[in-house]
Amino acid sequence: MTSLKKRRLRTMLFAAALALPMTAGAKDATVNDPAYDAQGALSFAGALLAGQTAAMDNDLERAIAYFRRALQHEPYDSGTNNQLFVTLIFNGDLKAAEAQADRTSDEPQLVPVRELALGLAALQDGRYAEAIPRFKAYGGAPLNDLVSGLLQAWALYGEGKTDEALKTVDALSGPPWYDLFTNYNAGAIAAASGDTAKARSYFNDALLDRQGSATSPDTMLKTVIALSAIEAKAGNTRKALDTVSTAETYGLNPAVLNPVRERIEAGEPIQSLPETAAEGASGALFEVAAALNQGGSDDIVTLYLALAEALTPEDTDVLYLRGVVAAANDEPERALGYFSRIPEDAPQYRLAELQQGLALAGLDRFDEARDHLTALIEEAPDDRRAYLALSGVYSEQKDFQAMADLLDQAVARIGPVASPEDWGIFYRRGIAYERLKEWDKAEPDFKRALELYPNQPQVLNYLGYSWIDQGINLEEGLDLIQQAVDQRPDDGYIIDSLGWAYFRLGRYDDAVRELERAVVLDTGDPTINDHLGDAYWQVGRKLEAIYQWKKALSDDPPEDLVPELNDKIANGLTLEDDKTPLAKAEGDGDAVKTP
Repeated sequence: MTSLKKRRLRTMLFAAALALPMTAGAKDATVNDPAYDAQGALSFAGALLAGQTAAMDNDLERAIAYFRRALQHEPYDSGTNNQLFVTLIFNGDLKAAEAQADRTSDEPQLVPVRELALGLAALQDGRYAEAIPRFKAYGGAPLNDLVSGLLQAWALYGEGKTDEALKTVDALSGPPWYDLFTNYNAGAIAAASGDTAKARSYFNDALLDRQGSATSPDTMLKTVIALSAIEAKAGNTRKALDTVSTAETYGLNPAVLNPVRERIEAGEPIQSLPETAAEGASGALFEVAAALNQGGSDDIVTLYLALAEALTPEDTDVLYLRGVVAAANDEPERALGYFSRIPEDAPQYRLAELQQGLALAGLDRFDEARDHLTALIEEAPDDRRAYLALSGVYSEQKDFQAMADLLDQAVARIGPVASPEDWGIFYRRGIAYERLKEWDKAEPDFKRALELYPNQPQVLNYLGYSWIDQGINLEEGLDLIQQAVDQRPDDGYIIDSLGWAYFRLGRYDDAVRELERAVVLDTGDPTINDHLGDAYWQVGRKLEAIYQWKKALSDDPPEDLVPELNDKIANGLTLEDDKTPLAKAEGDGDAVKTP
C-alpha cells in the first residue's frame, strides 16, 4: 500500500475550483475590513476569502456559511459553487452536496469525487440502481478501482443481488494488496446474506494474508473480529479463540483483541459485521482510509472518513480513526469529541480513553490529563500503553524526572522477562534519563529496546545521534542513523539526525546535502533550519545561513534556542557557539577518518 500515490485532495480540488486566487494565512473578514461594502455587508470577495481561510483551517461549518454568503452576491460563480460542494462533502453532508452538485462545473479533478459523493447519497437513500453507475465512474486508478468495485458490490447487495455482488468483488484484479480488502468484503457480503459457509471461507483466506495484515492492520482486525463472531455464534468457542491467537502473532493491537477474547470467553455476542449496504460501504471507505493513513494531514483519508461517518455516524472504527487523524493534525479538541463518543462496550474503548488523556494534554489541560491517565493505570496496572501515554504528558511538560519515575514503575511491572511489545517502555525511559543527563542509565535502556525490537528506526536514530553528539562510538553511531534512514527515507527528523551527524564529524558538504533534504521533508521545524544554517555557514554560504537562522527564529523555536539564534544572526557562527567537529573516537586516540 505504501506504493500508492496519496493526494492532497481538498487542496487540489480547491485550486481547480477557485475563481479567485487563494491567499494563505488571510485573516477572517470583520466589519472593519475592506471586504465589507459601504453598507456594512460582507462583499463577494470578502465572503469568498473568509470561506477559503475557514476551509483551510478545517472550520468547515463556517466555511460553508461564508461560501453560501458569497453565492448570495454571485449565485452562478462556478469557482465558489465548486468550493461549496467540496466543503460539503468533506463535512460529510451528502444531502446538501447532492443538492449542490448541479451547480458545479466539470473540472477534471472534481468530476470523479462528485460521482463518488452522488453515488453514496443515492446508496444512503436506498437508490441502489442509481448508485452503481456513479460508483463505476469513480474508477480509473488502482486505488479508485478498488473503492469503486467494493462500493458497487455493496450497492448490488442492497438490491438483493448477492451473487452478482460477490462476482463483482471476485472480479476485482489489481496489486497484491487488493486481496485482503476483497476477501474481507466478500466475506462480509456473504455473512450479511446468511451464507455462513461462504463467509467463513472468505474470512479464512483473508486471515492467511500476513502481508496484507502488515499493510492494512485495521482490515485484518475487522477480519479477525468477524470470523471470531461467526465461530462464537456457531458455538465453536475454541476456533473463535484460535482466530484471536492467530491475530496476536501478526502483532495486531492487543488493546482491541483483548476485549474480543474476553467476550468470547464470557459467551457474550460480538457485534462486528455490517448488515446493510450503507454499513458495508462505510466499512469499505474506512478500510482504505485506515490503510492510507500515515499520521494525518492526507486529505483523501479525511474525505473517506467523512463519507464513512455520513453513512454510519456511530461506527466506532470510524470515530476512533477520525479522532486519531484529528490528533495527528494538531486538533485536540476535535479529537476529544470523537473519542468521547465511543461507548464502553466497543473494542476501541480503552484506546479511546488513553487518547482522551493525550488530547487533554494537547489542550494544555495537563492536570486533567494526568489524573485521567493515572486512573487508567490504577485500573489496569499491566497495560503498558497507559504508562506510555502518561509519560508523553510528562515529556510535553519537560518533567523528565516524573517521566523516568513513572517508567521505572512500568519496568518493575514487566519484571525480568520482557516481551517484544515492551520496547517502547525502555525506549521512552531511555529518553527520560538522557534528558536528565544520566547517560549511564539511558544507554542500557536504548540497547534493551533494540534487543526487544531489532532495527527499530526511532531507537537506532536516538542512540546513534546521542553517541555522536557526545563524541563516542562515532562510526557505529553514524551506521545506526544510516540504518534508520534506510527504513524511513522520508522522515525529516531522522534525515536531520544524519545531516547533523555529518556536521559533527566535520563532513560539511555531506551535512548540507542531508539537511537540505530534511528541511524539505519537514518544513517549519526550527531545529532543522538551525542545523542547516550552521552547515551553510561552514561551507561559506553565509547569506543562506542567516536566512535559515531567521527562518528558525520565526517558527516558534524552543526558548533555549532563541538567544543562540539571535547571536548567530548578528555575529555568525562564532568559536563560542560553533559545534566543532569531533576529532577523536572513544578510546583509540586516533583522529577520526571519514570514509
